[in-house]
Amino acid sequence: MATASIAALITITTACGAPEAPDLAADNPTYFTVATAYGVGQPGAAQLAEFVRQVQRLSPDGSIKIDTQLQAAGDATEAWNQAVLELVQAGDVDLALIPTQTWEAEGVTSFNALSAPFLVSNDDVLKQVVAPGFADPMLAGLTPAGLTGLALFPEGQRHLFSFAEPIRDPADLEGKVVRAPRSDTAEEVLESFGAVPKPLPGKQFTQALAQNAVSATETSFARAGALTKPTTVTGNLPLYPRINTLVINQDRLNGLPDKERRTLEQAADATRAWATASMPATAAEAVGYCRAGGTIFTAPEEGIEAFKAAAAPTITRLEKDPATKALMAKIRSLAASTPAPAPLAPCRPTG
Repeated sequence: MATASIAALITITTACGAPEAPDLAADNPTYFTVATAYGVGQPGAAQLAEFVRQVQRLSPDGSIKIDTQLQAAGDATEAWNQAVLELVQAGDVDLALIPTQTWEAEGVTSFNALSAPFLVSNDDVLKQVVAPGFADPMLAGLTPAGLTGLALFPEGQRHLFSFAEPIRDPADLEGKVVRAPRSDTAEEVLESFGAVPKPLPGKQFTQALAQNAVSATETSFARAGALTKPTTVTGNLPLYPRINTLVINQDRLNGLPDKERRTLEQAADATRAWATASMPATAAEAVGYCRAGGTIFTAPEEGIEAFKAAAAPTITRLEKDPATKALMAKIRSLAASTPAPAPLAPCRPTG
């Protein structure tokens, strides 16, 4: 029966009388795997779902199929983002979604400006630095790692959420354990505040919370709702943004026909536009956090200045790289010409 159907397709002619070749792409699709350390309900998982939707939109004949692997590193490794990176470098998966803070430990320095503390603290600036004009030179830095960057997706601002007293100044973090994903610069910044950064994956984090062995976590409003203890966030201390990199193994990309390569590139760009347009405003997320019972604390100005002074050596180190220094200057110029957001309103649970 299938043979008869194909034969019928071959004999169909166009208006000009020429035989029309059958489109057999759906019968022989190209399969890709894309992995991330994110789990269900997290922003990165939503970004990958949109990328898959965009691929389907751009290949309505079903010629490209994508298998998404969430939590690809499991919940036991302390270097979950690095584990996913290794999967895509080895070719065990074709594509991966990886936060930009992950790359420095792999010798990729083109994203370092995005890890600079207190540099990208404005949502509007965050949305602009993922646009191609800013992003393309950073993505080009992935070539020595055997990867090609397809796009940057914005996620949101990262803050310090305390499980105990509000964090007013670096003295409140002296000797305290702060949960944070593995990142050279993020760890350096937290250590400059006097904190002890630890990744604490999965059950380790749950146990540390139960034993009061962790004082704070570096995370976002979007993720704070999943925490099992009440938190107080220092609202006027946005540390740095979370930005995700969509990458593909270079060997896999080089072996693709032009049509499939363009489909992936166009889908990545469309997903970037979607992620930028749909990224919740930090102020709106803060309101939701307050309604859910969270506390927002405003640190005194002298406390914020003490944090900035403690982190100044990290900024000096980053600026020793000329490309990073130039990009940081460009971002500062952009921030200076972008209206500053209103401060997050303090709040506390009622009742």
